[in-house]
Amino acid sequence: MAANTNKVRFGASHVMYAIYDEDQKKYGEWVPMAGAVQISFEPQGNTSTFYADNVSYYTSTGAASDTGNLEIADMTDQAKIDLLGYEQDSVSGLIIETSNAKHKPFAMGYQVEGDGNTMRGIKYNVTLNRPSQTHSTTTDSTEPSTLTLDYTCIGRDFTVNDEVKNVLGAYTTDAGETHEAFDNFFKKVIEPGKTAKMA
Repeated sequence: MAANTNKVRFGASHVMYAIYDEDQKKYGEWVPMAGAVQISFEPQGNTSTFYADNVSYYTSTGAASDTGNLEIADMTDQAKIDLLGYEQDSVSGLIIETSNAKHKPFAMGYQVEGDGNTMRGIKYNVTLNRPSQTHSTTTDSTEPSTLTLDYTCIGRDFTVNDEVKNVLGAYTTDAGETHEAFDNFFKKVIEPGKTAKMA
């Protein structure tokens, strides 16, 4: 059994995506995005403070969305087609990017190690921006170029404990006695309010 708490976290890995089918309202299977270097999330939201009696009387914080970026070694042609709307030209064989390509929403899963336990996390409604790319000439030392993918995460509605909640993300760890969600995390997209058991 893993420890319940971590002193430090390190080692992002197992980054995956699962396309969301808007018509059928369900996620596809997880697809690996190998070569993760770094993943980051930056919360977006407003903090409102109400003042009374000459003090901060009430503060509310909204968690409207996240922005962030994923740095990876490279992106497969299939991932570009799935997530960025690239197309395979059947005549020339080229992979083409059109100016009006539609970027599909998807779930993004990932794993982060710790000194006490391992965490697996998910963002349920992610959309990628067009990636920035830098290619450098070869020098006497080999320093691979990487690809940085900027993204936006917004919430998706799920029914949790008989109440509709707009959920940005979720996570589970291998700490404690019950590991069903952790063990099955990358076997299917586990949705809030639904069982983590495999069918």
